[in-house]
Amino acid sequence: MHAPSDPFARHRSSLSRLARALSGLVLMVALGSAGAVAVEPKTATQPNWPCRQIMVPRVSLATVWSGPAIESSNWRSDQAVADLVARMAARRTPLDEAEHAIEDFAKTGGAAKKAKLVAVFAGLFETLNDERAQVMEGLLRFGAKQKELAEKIRAENAQIHQGPAAPPADRSRPTGQTAAQDLEWDLRIFDERQKSLTYVCESPTLIEQRLFALARIIERNLD
Repeated sequence: MHAPSDPFARHRSSLSRLARALSGLVLMVALGSAGAVAVEPKTATQPNWPCRQIMVPRVSLATVWSGPAIESSNWRSDQAVADLVARMAARRTPLDEAEHAIEDFAKTGGAAKKAKLVAVFAGLFETLNDERAQVMEGLLRFGAKQKELAEKIRAENAQIHQGPAAPPADRSRPTGQTAAQDLEWDLRIFDERQKSLTYVCESPTLIEQRLFALARIIERNLD
């Protein structure tokens, strides 16, 4: 005589993935208060921040630049400077190509070389900081969506344990679709999003590193 089938057997691996995914999400939020590089010490507390790296609004000027003051630089007023900033800020421009471009620009600067190079850095500092802020805003939106989906998965998991008489966790799904199917679908979405998170979370750091490298190149050409 066969043992009675376990109605939840098909979903045990899904529930195991749920536990791992949710614990990972909680861990990432918990660890969001350690490990900054080249950023201002004042941090912003954001419960939706999904990355292990600390969330910091702006790169600190002092950590990437030891040259002259940039506060009074009106870099947009010089078209040649603005064009160079746009080219150097683009991550598709390799750093060795950027170095040659900055060196060539310095050679044509004449008596205004130093002021022009400082203006280039001022433009890069503003442009890359703004780009980094946009990336972080996108990460916050991502984190909020993952938290919402995690709550939905919890509800679907609870519905499975309550049995088929429980009301559907998601009334937007087609009639007759089970909580188990809801759970499988949402776990798949959650997992796919999480797989891309490690790479995306590196983007702010990559921008910081590019800004630091460009600052060093400019400083070498100031004299």
